[in-house]
Amino acid sequence: MNENVTPEDYQILVEFSSMERGGVEEVALTSMALEDIVDKSALAMQRALGAIKGMADKVTETIDKIHEKPTKVSVEFALKFDADANVYIAKASTEAGFKVTLTWEHKDKDA
Repeated sequence: MNENVTPEDYQILVEFSSMERGGVEEVALTSMALEDIVDKSALAMQRALGAIKGMADKVTETIDKIHEKPTKVSVEFALKFDADANVYIAKASTEAGFKVTLTWEHKDKDA
């Protein structure tokens, strides 16, 4: 493995689905140019990371409002992508493009 490889050297391609009434329908990307797939995947990943940050911010805000803080909080959710590179919280993990688990652990200041 090349140790000089940075995360920017990797391309993450996303599998997109169109949102149809009866469920999810696969979108054929084979007719798209590779450059278009890469661009669309980059946009989808940017939106997914924004959704993760937004979820983390909301959980943190909520925890901050709790007088008696829990010692540990975990939030698990799944994200899915549509044909337009939009990101949604999946209602079932079987629909998910990927699953995210965020965990906060309260450290006792006296320890």
